[in-house]
Amino acid sequence: MGAELNKKTRYIYELNFIRAIACLCVVMVHVTAKNYHLNDQNFNWLTLFLNQVARYGTPCFAILSGFLLYNQAIKKGFNFKKFVISRFTKIVIPFLIWSFLYLLVRQYKFPWSEGGVSIKDFLLLFSLGDSYYHLYFIVVVIQFYLLFPILQLAKTKNSMLALTIIALFINYYFMRQPFDTGNDTFNLLIQDRSSIFKWIFYFLFGGLLVYLWEPLVKWVEKNVNFSILLGVISICFVIYEYNTFGFSSSTRIANLFHMPLFLVVIIGVYYVMERWKKIRNYIMELGNLSMGIYLVHPMVLYVIQNHIPELLTQTRWIPLAFLITVLSSILLVKTINKIPFGQFVVTVASPKKVKSPKKVKYQEVQRKAS
Repeated sequence: MGAELNKKTRYIYELNFIRAIACLCVVMVHVTAKNYHLNDQNFNWLTLFLNQVARYGTPCFAILSGFLLYNQAIKKGFNFKKFVISRFTKIVIPFLIWSFLYLLVRQYKFPWSEGGVSIKDFLLLFSLGDSYYHLYFIVVVIQFYLLFPILQLAKTKNSMLALTIIALFINYYFMRQPFDTGNDTFNLLIQDRSSIFKWIFYFLFGGLLVYLWEPLVKWVEKNVNFSILLGVISICFVIYEYNTFGFSSSTRIANLFHMPLFLVVIIGVYYVMERWKKIRNYIMELGNLSMGIYLVHPMVLYVIQNHIPELLTQTRWIPLAFLITVLSSILLVKTINKIPFGQFVVTVASPKKVKSPKKVKYQEVQRKAS
């Protein structure tokens, strides 16, 4: 299989659909979280359901990141210089820009400001991605990028399987029982939600999927109804979980087992939506903007909260708040991308002409963006 993979590089349309769904899930988590905080930290049955079911989104982004990096390394080889330049321009620079922008929104007192925080606290804040509540995950991704030049050395099917199993146990351990180094600063770095140890399984599972992707997609296409049933069962388990143990974050242990099912379900939805091609095409186009939307949507929510807070405080307006947030984020990302050097502010993947999956499934297409 490894030899066969090295000969083929295809644009995988299902991935763009999954990326878009993951993006929408993340936005829903933050919309319902705003509702929670603005209502004295209380959910109702609907906002709790939406918040918890949408917790699949962030781990899904980690799986996709791992898949795309390993897919490139396995099929085309690993070019260290190209890798560093690409990741620095597409991820690190936007992270730095938006970290400072969100700190300005928060009226944060920088070390160089009068009465500002210490340099140590400022660097620690950046290291944890705490400039704003969503940026921690970009720090997780950057940590994986730092490890990837070493991890990509083991990229055969068997080595990927072994690494994924090891990562599963590491992930479980750090979620279950935080490791104590004896140093408060190091403890904070490895126990925080931004620690790679709480996410490493998803990245390596994504790498393993490079070898499993085509047979998995074939199986799902032939068993679409069963795939959707798996989704219903998974949602039932999520409802049972939060009703029994209370709501939890995206680093919940259950996601280690839910995420493979989630991918199967979304691939199934992709093929179900063959009968609604226009809607599916719009969703897939959203996937190209997902990174930019992830960066900017909290800014949109900040504006909504300060100018029309009833959209976030009243449950009946949550769908409208979600829609406004998504559409406004799309507009903002597209606007920024058109200005000079806008590509360094928000990352937008190169668009592809969307075709029927049966026509493109085995068509050779050069991937331009990860």
